[in-house]
Amino acid sequence: MSERTTGTGEAPHYDLAVVGAGVVGALTAYYAVRRDPGRRVAVITHAGRGTGATRLSAGFDTPTGHNPAQRALAARSTALFDELAAGLGDAGRAPVDVRWLVARENTAALDATMADGGRTRPVSGEERSLLERTFPGFAHGGDQVLLASGPMTMGRPQWLTDRLLDEVLGRPANTLLEGFRVTRVRRTGGCVELVAADGSRITAAKAVLAPGPWVLDGPVAAAARARGARVKKVVAFHLMTPPPPGAPALVLEDADAFLLPHHGGGHWILSITSPDWDRGPDEPLAIDPRDREVARALLARHVPGFLPHLLGGRVFSDCFTAGHVPIVDTAGDDVVMAIGGSGSGYRLAPAMAEDALDLLDRRTRT
Repeated sequence: MSERTTGTGEAPHYDLAVVGAGVVGALTAYYAVRRDPGRRVAVITHAGRGTGATRLSAGFDTPTGHNPAQRALAARSTALFDELAAGLGDAGRAPVDVRWLVARENTAALDATMADGGRTRPVSGEERSLLERTFPGFAHGGDQVLLASGPMTMGRPQWLTDRLLDEVLGRPANTLLEGFRVTRVRRTGGCVELVAADGSRITAAKAVLAPGPWVLDGPVAAAARARGARVKKVVAFHLMTPPPPGAPALVLEDADAFLLPHHGGGHWILSITSPDWDRGPDEPLAIDPRDREVARALLARHVPGFLPHLLGGRVFSDCFTAGHVPIVDTAGDDVVMAIGGSGSGYRLAPAMAEDALDLLDRRTRT
């Protein structure tokens, strides 16, 4: 580890400390060294890099938003992902066709969510035939319509996080501190001091806190709660049957759920909305009967042929905010928090990271 000690020689010192080694933290560190290659950066995590919500994310990126602020973030993140792909050679993203099942009366509202100004359209006969072959027993109510949109993307959040951190850590002055659970952040001696649960500490000129759902157990918990942050269980089931080549994703818009082909895993991902709030990431979390009941009801109504394949899945928690707009805000002198992906942290991460650095670097976005 390359480091510089403080004047007292007691703690290593960096130009920037990034708390959180998920996709938001990794992007923050990456953009920081791209802006200033000489900036010494410490990425801090109490677990491993790319764990938690990043590792378990489905990586489904629909550039949509249910309010202007979220749509602006989504549009900017899409452009930033394209820049990442150009800079890294690959951002781990692939196109996927998307079909939307939505109540007829909500079609205009769905179009209004499109961040890129796109519009849905009725599916063609050929597209419907493919969908019916792909989703066995596909059905919907007479009050619903099936629509198509331009291709969205599927990403690999953990792969991207590792790729970004490799870029950051390839510079000798930067480091990754694992097993360092930050319990206190304070301004002292002209620096930001970060203290771990075991008493270890480092200092930095500035800090970004991007710990995902762990924020409500950390040093800025009160500030996060004051801004409406809460944690919620996130559940996605695995349907253990291989998706055919070219399989589209199916968004059940009115149920806030989707079916996503995961070709690498040889199965489908069924993301549902869990009703369990205030479930922290350190709690024992599991798929429970209520979750399974929600999933089975959706499949029974729309894709009954998938019911026998509903086996296991992934469960974690995420930090949610009112309006699902991330919180990127100051949390003290030279300290910024970037939290509240609200289940969309991966697809909004580039804009969140850029905004956090803009606050620290006192840049104004035009």
